[in-house]
Amino acid sequence: MEMTGFGPGDFEPVRRLKVADSVAAQLEQMITRGDIRPGEKLPPERVLAERFGVGRSSMREAIRVVETSGMLRTDHGRGVFVVSDKKAMPKLSDLLVFDDFTVPELFEVRMSLEPDAASLAARRITAQEAADLQRILTEAENPQLSDDAFVKLDAELHRAIVAATKNRLLLKLMESIEPLFFKYSHRVIKLPGRRAHAHAGHVALCKAIIGHRVRDARSAALSHIRDVERDIAGHLDQRAERG
Repeated sequence: MEMTGFGPGDFEPVRRLKVADSVAAQLEQMITRGDIRPGEKLPPERVLAERFGVGRSSMREAIRVVETSGMLRTDHGRGVFVVSDKKAMPKLSDLLVFDDFTVPELFEVRMSLEPDAASLAARRITAQEAADLQRILTEAENPQLSDDAFVKLDAELHRAIVAATKNRLLLKLMESIEPLFFKYSHRVIKLPGRRAHAHAGHVALCKAIIGHRVRDARSAALSHIRDVERDIAGHLDQRAERG
């Protein structure tokens, strides 16, 4: 069954953010609102690209992003179908084990590095670096931003904070775990409320760093990491109660 109930006028021309991320955010909103229902088939990629006013490569990437969230499924030879009006929650194993490491190991490393990085950044940050942190925060608060784009900005923010320390070895250490941080963030961002909590933590952290409040910056970094742990623990508790 192909989707019905809306036409070209329902699509907003994409002018802001990365094109694919903006298209993905619009698609997710349409599915959540019920404009496109589970079981319905999307129009061909060429038609969608024309309606959104974007290139086919951007349209293809947007579909991939939404498919990763669990809302779409591609049946080769048949087309792309809506399978859910809600984003899929990460599996239990995704929250506890990651590649060759456990999630607690990742958090222990973050707890060892990030508070010190925040305090050093608060001492050494320049006006230009402070402006860059503000830019990232402004981009991240846009509700039209896809989860994929938010996670990229999250990684960019943490990298910018470490760069502000002027400690090249610390930056190299953080860059070595960045791929793990990036992949894991894609999993936990789907937890209810996680994105809002993450942004609030980023705001508090950056305010302390930009204000050169060394102790507050360290505390904000610790709180930010512990907030993620609380969200994960709360999700696991809910799963246990339902089970």
